[in-house]
Amino acid sequence: PPRSADRRVRRSPGLRMARKAVQEDVEPMLRASSFNEPGRLGKKGLAVGGDVEMTAASERGPSPAKLGRIAPLSAKGAGRTRGYVGIGLDAEEAGAPGEGEVDAEGGDPGAMEHPEHVRGSSEAWVIAANNIVYMAAPLSMPATMAACGWGWGSLFLGYSIISTYHSALLLGEIMIARPHLDSYPKVLGEALVVFAKRNLEGVPLNFEMLRRVGSELAVALQFLSYFFDSTAQVLYCAEYFDQLLPHLPVCQKQWLLITWVLSIPLMQAPNFGESRVSVVVALLCLLLNVIVFMAEVYTYTPWNCEPGPVYLVPSVGQVFVGFTAFAYAFGGHGMYPEEVREMKNPKEWPRVVNYTYATVCTVYLVCAYVGYFAYGSGARANLNANFPSNALNLLSIVVQLVVTFYCIYVTSLVMLLHVEEHAFGINPRVGLGQYTPRIAATRLVFRTCFVGLQVLLCVGLVGVKGDVLLAMQSLSGAIGMTALTYVLPYALHWTLHAEQVRSWPRRLWYVFNILVALVIMVGGTWFGVKGIVEGLFDSAGSGEADTCHLEFRYAPVSPCDACYKGGLPEKYYALPYAARNGTCDALFDEDVLRR
Repeated sequence: PPRSADRRVRRSPGLRMARKAVQEDVEPMLRASSFNEPGRLGKKGLAVGGDVEMTAASERGPSPAKLGRIAPLSAKGAGRTRGYVGIGLDAEEAGAPGEGEVDAEGGDPGAMEHPEHVRGSSEAWVIAANNIVYMAAPLSMPATMAACGWGWGSLFLGYSIISTYHSALLLGEIMIARPHLDSYPKVLGEALVVFAKRNLEGVPLNFEMLRRVGSELAVALQFLSYFFDSTAQVLYCAEYFDQLLPHLPVCQKQWLLITWVLSIPLMQAPNFGESRVSVVVALLCLLLNVIVFMAEVYTYTPWNCEPGPVYLVPSVGQVFVGFTAFAYAFGGHGMYPEEVREMKNPKEWPRVVNYTYATVCTVYLVCAYVGYFAYGSGARANLNANFPSNALNLLSIVVQLVVTFYCIYVTSLVMLLHVEEHAFGINPRVGLGQYTPRIAATRLVFRTCFVGLQVLLCVGLVGVKGDVLLAMQSLSGAIGMTALTYVLPYALHWTLHAEQVRSWPRRLWYVFNILVALVIMVGGTWFGVKGIVEGLFDSAGSGEADTCHLEFRYAPVSPCDACYKGGLPEKYYALPYAARNGTCDALFDEDVLRR
């Protein structure tokens, strides 16, 4: 409009009323995101927590260089930089163009937040590739199917594909409609407040505290999910090293320490957008590993071996462990809001989901059915232990090492970025080109210690009886990923987009997903913890001192293997009882009776 008309509009009583509404309604919301510190309304804008002034925007708008950065005040704003978003209340009150803007030159860009509407820099294909590399665990699918059996495994695999594909789209819809909710904790916190206002009218509630409770709950679920998941990836690396270099005088515990040291440089990659090269390499390695799996099965044909694969009826506990292992296999949703935040065009999210599920579900179906048919109940989470010691398997282990090292990084990244932002004031979008000595030192120390804690947990699990890797994956799926993938997306969408969930079929579908997932969470957590504790006690009671190497590195050394030949079962039963495996006993007792 003409400048004179624009001036009249800005001086109108309606705008003054709107400004008053902003002061009354928006200020408490901003205080909720400023660690509950008192806010104040100044002449030129809103200052939150006394740290950063929310300066008014000029008519021309801020320059591109200043759009994403708000610097700490000098004399007017005491304290640390919180990095909150500038909200223009009245351009005329701000004075001349540019007046009231705080120059961020010379400041620490890592400690400054940018406006919520500033887009990320990641292309859709980068986000899709990260999703595929993180989410895909194709070689663990045979062991997951073995835990459930043909019937339950097929049922839950099909259900998981449909349910989690839908929940991924729902999360994206929430993020696109509310770009200011750019992380899972913010979405859950906002949903709790909306639910309370809609259903608990008249009840005296502290909405700021409720928002904080929701955010902290999401952080706890993310931490538990990705901490145990990344711990499993560290344990994978140690097993792969032990298989690859068995003649070196290095035990699994030492390989864990070597894995820790080797992961330090990769852990310094700032965010998803800075991982373009590494994610392409990891994606190619993942696809190559699936090809190697098919080649091993084709050349090995375990179903033609003696005694051949055996398909035991799983117990209730095994079925629950298998269910939560499936939840782990589809559990990338906990980082989806953060990925949408980093996308250059968030509206491309449905395309990202289509690419992800078309790739992941294809390899899951192939590996689950072919692998379980080939190896039966003897399939291990580390499927390379079911392959013979040949050139193809060695290539597969090298490829797995590359993928697993990347998964240690990408699995931990969401939690690392969250802690760095809220504990150290580091902007999660800061790239390598914006690093300062403080940011570089903080990330180096913090991320190194984070992986070191996971290595310490793995050291205590080395030598535990049973398939520890499958137990760790199912525990990660039970504690956090089931909630983040099957429960919360439906509950959040119902709360924040209630107008779309009015039909009874849709409501029943939402309720069904939530109830099924809650049952699996409780049962999977109980049986997962029970299995690890029993394995610890069995290992301690057996008196075994040699936990240096894997018990069975390759097929057909393991008596559980379908192609175990020569001296069966005499050679196996000649072993001390402590060195025998109860599952293998059951397999070969059944085989003797069958013969």
